[in-house]
Amino acid sequence: MMEIIFLVGFRAVGKTTVGRQLAARLGYSFLDTDVLICEKKGATVNEIVKDEGWDGFRRCEQEVLLALGEQRRCVIATGGGAILHRHLWPLLKEHGHVVWLTADPEILCQRILADSTSADLRPSLSGKTVCAEVREILAVREPLYRDAADIIIDTGKLSVSEIVDKIITNYELRITNSSIHPAF
Repeated sequence: MMEIIFLVGFRAVGKTTVGRQLAARLGYSFLDTDVLICEKKGATVNEIVKDEGWDGFRRCEQEVLLALGEQRRCVIATGGGAILHRHLWPLLKEHGHVVWLTADPEILCQRILADSTSADLRPSLSGKTVCAEVREILAVREPLYRDAADIIIDTGKLSVSEIVDKIITNYELRITNSSIHPAF
């Protein structure tokens, strides 16, 4: 039985906020891959990227994602770039329900710029301005998010509780449909 919900999407889309409330409503545990990576490395994302580059961070992220496929009754907020591990998502989808949380680039820019700790927590991916980077990175990642997603929810237009309601409804429907087997 599928008992994992993976939340994917760009930075500042609301994966952690939605994930915590979703896990609480379902009675599931909540995990954040970026937190797990930082715990594993004993360093912040900024420090890991400074010491090992984005490639080192992504290697650790892949290890963490693989280990999470064994979880049960869990909501997992993935880092924005976790979707880049294309080869892992078919396997992860076998074990879980993938929810793509999305928002317009302008909303993401506003959220990132409004977060005073954002620059300290997340190094730039491209060295460009926040809004230019959001648009550039989204152009690359959106097809990957779309391919992996079982459901897409725009977090720029709904409250957190409305988002959680939509995810739960879709998740329960999927579980119900997957347990129905044709009679032979």
